[in-house]
Amino acid sequence: MLIFSIIIYTAFGLMCLWFIISGVQKIKQIKNSQALSDLYVDEKAHEEAIKESAKFELNYFERVRNGEQTQQFLAISGQSVCAMIRSLLYAEGIPSYTENEHINAMYSLNSLPTSSAFAIKLFVLISDYDRACEIVNDFLSKQELDKEQPGKVTILPKGCLN
Repeated sequence: MLIFSIIIYTAFGLMCLWFIISGVQKIKQIKNSQALSDLYVDEKAHEEAIKESAKFELNYFERVRNGEQTQQFLAISGQSVCAMIRSLLYAEGIPSYTENEHINAMYSLNSLPTSSAFAIKLFVLISDYDRACEIVNDFLSKQELDKEQPGKVTILPKGCLN
């Protein structure tokens, strides 16, 4: 009876081991057969884009250090809208700086796309204000046409120093 129990338990253990190994192999096959995202296919291009964005971010501070005036340009209530506006400004070569963008991640309101616990402050150089205003107004008008609510965006008047 003891030998029979040992044989049964050993067979059961081997069967469980076989299920685990075949399950892991199946998961690997499924992962390998799924199409890869087009988001960052070229790793070198991705690394270069990260380096360029860091240089661009430093451009704002270098220009301020060299004496250019800066001001708060926008008060934004949603992080997704802030990211979109900053990318539009980046595409036009307008450096910007934000405050309170990442602190909102600690609050539960962050899960709502149009709400933040703190207003996100977006700063631009005064010399870039007029062009930035055109870009943001164009963005907001297109959002209204699409009937999407991008969150509350308040454009502060030029020369409004905080």
